[in-house]
Amino acid sequence: MIERGFGKLSMRNIAKRANVTATSIYLHFDNKDDLLLALIDQSIEHLKEKLLAEIDSSKDLIRQLEDLARCYIQFALDHPKEYEIIYMVRPEEMPEYPKEKFQQIRSAYELLAEIINKGRQKDLIDVENPVISAYTLWAQLHGVVSVILNKRLDTRIPQKEFIDQAIEHVIQGFIIQKTPA
Repeated sequence: MIERGFGKLSMRNIAKRANVTATSIYLHFDNKDDLLLALIDQSIEHLKEKLLAEIDSSKDLIRQLEDLARCYIQFALDHPKEYEIIYMVRPEEMPEYPKEKFQQIRSAYELLAEIINKGRQKDLIDVENPVISAYTLWAQLHGVVSVILNKRLDTRIPQKEFIDQAIEHVIQGFIIQKTPA
């Protein structure tokens, strides 16, 4: 699916690669739309598990954001196919995604929104809307990941330094800057 696109995916080809009959796939999935939605669900759940495992409430809120950002990027690098299934399948190729499933997708960046909101309440983070800010943070991290996965990172830039600096810059954009007295 990732190699050829969802539109060119066939249950017959899946069966052939899995070394099973095409009819046996239909015992588990009604059609390729159901298969894709199952793959998306599984991948989102895997990402969410990783993010939840990373949360350490004993750390300060800024560090928690940094840890989640790093975890998100590392998930994408360690599991590029799952990441692509979640975020890079072209919308026009996808089946209509059931509305109830959107909550599962949202739950990943709502983790960020909760931490951002706590930082806002403690006057550490300067944002008006934690949900929009979390989505903005996610979009910036997605951009970092996309550059790396699509092999668009300038060869003069070491990947680790790029990731570290990107996370630092993104997080710094949310922090209230204290002026010296």
